[in-house]
Amino acid sequence: MNGAALSPVARHLARFLGRGDADAELAAALACEATQAGHVCADLDQEAGWGSWAEQMNAAQRAAFRACLPGLEIIGAADDWTPLVWDGRRLYLRRYWDYERQVADDLLARAAPVAPLDAATAARLDASFADAGQRAAARVALTRRLCLISGGPGTGKTHTLARIIGLLRTQDGEARIALAAPTGKAAARMGEALQAAGSAMDREGGGAQTLHRLLGMRADGSGFSRNRERPLAVDVLVVDEASMIDLSLMAHLLAALPPTARLILLGDRDQLAAVEAGAVFADLCASPRLADCVAQLTTSFRFGGAGGIGRLAGCLRAGEADGAIDLLRGGGGDLAWQPPGDLRDLVAAVRAGYRPYLDAVTAGRPAAELFGAFNRFRALCAHRQEVAAINRALAGGDVLRPAAGLPVLVVRNDPLLRLFNGDIGLLLPDPADGALRVCFAGEGGLRRVALARLPAWEPAWAMTVHKSQGSEFDEVLLAMPAAVSSSSIATRELVYTGVTRARRRVVLRAGEDALRTAIASRTERMSGLRDRLQ
Repeated sequence: MNGAALSPVARHLARFLGRGDADAELAAALACEATQAGHVCADLDQEAGWGSWAEQMNAAQRAAFRACLPGLEIIGAADDWTPLVWDGRRLYLRRYWDYERQVADDLLARAAPVAPLDAATAARLDASFADAGQRAAARVALTRRLCLISGGPGTGKTHTLARIIGLLRTQDGEARIALAAPTGKAAARMGEALQAAGSAMDREGGGAQTLHRLLGMRADGSGFSRNRERPLAVDVLVVDEASMIDLSLMAHLLAALPPTARLILLGDRDQLAAVEAGAVFADLCASPRLADCVAQLTTSFRFGGAGGIGRLAGCLRAGEADGAIDLLRGGGGDLAWQPPGDLRDLVAAVRAGYRPYLDAVTAGRPAAELFGAFNRFRALCAHRQEVAAINRALAGGDVLRPAAGLPVLVVRNDPLLRLFNGDIGLLLPDPADGALRVCFAGEGGLRRVALARLPAWEPAWAMTVHKSQGSEFDEVLLAMPAAVSSSSIATRELVYTGVTRARRRVVLRAGEDALRTAIASRTERMSGLRDRLQ
């Protein structure tokens, strides 16, 4: 086995499981490499399934390898006690096979209709919505235990949800409704948006929280306290930014949800998939078996027909590179297209974007005001390398000596501190004693934590597009790599996700060839979930 391209963990696992058998080592390496790349399995009917060995094995070698798989001791069928599973096409690590089967079974059991609407509720529903898509989404939510609502930014997902919650309250005033999202930032935005839309959930003590907190993540991160034996005490669970949920988290969520509870998932099927394995929300929205549970919102109320951001997002969704380039060339108030430039130019542009925030920090403005100023602008990149370079430059090359105003991104969950991956705080003087502490805005208002007590963190002047999911900013500077290959993570979904983080203006720094290549490249996650749902 040539494991030069494997991570140390994948290489060790392959050798441990294979125990000197070259075929077994290769099987374990393929399955492990696939999950580390965000796939659920290695689909050997696809070129991508062969991973690092795609160019090393000819057709005869591949056929011989596939033929030997059923006879390997480490590979078994659905109910065998083996570390790998082979279904004749896909090679799984056992854990992911179990997750996928469980998710499919749980969702199919939940997809059946509950009951038709009574005449009074139907009349209230029709009177609550002017948009046909939102009306259809509400009807699905009120008549089924599974509802998937997909729509791009500004299509009224939160507006629709607020009215769905009101109708559910009318149906059952005692219904226990919980709100959640994959990250702290997404949960905070969900609560703020619902409050702005007129929902009384926050006033009733039903504020949004992270999925990890909802499920009761153990202090050592080894699992969740909520499960089939100790399910959540909810009648309705609403999860926003569902495209960010990976297969493992979805399996734990469904296991903890009572069979009689309703599940409403909101997201954007065209956004980037989860960082971890799977593209669950997109797979569910594309499943013919779940078609009656899916509602698609298409009318954009934020950008309007003439808005450049909305039109650019439409071109990106459709993969229309020529249309996207024409829009960017035309520019306008909410679109700007700039060449990639070098790091010095990029850092200068980022520093200029944060200038109002930095001035507010210098002036000693209140923390709540500073959060508003900081969230008006964000620099987004495709790769972590560019993010790290920008953060180092803005920290003067020394991120270990932070100064007031430093934005801090938590990158590891800490249930004891109630801090989770993706939470962002600001390093500010504490009014009590002037000491610098990281201030977080969330449930219950502002709270301050000493920098030394934080779990793993990194500066957040710039962040990857993946990390920005669940957030919105007035202005976004999206920096694409100077060169993009067909195998790059810079894909159509990444550009779309980055562009649609902006409410008012996007500055896209990208070369035309790199942009065209990215738009032509789609994010494909290998999985058997769609077939299993059939």
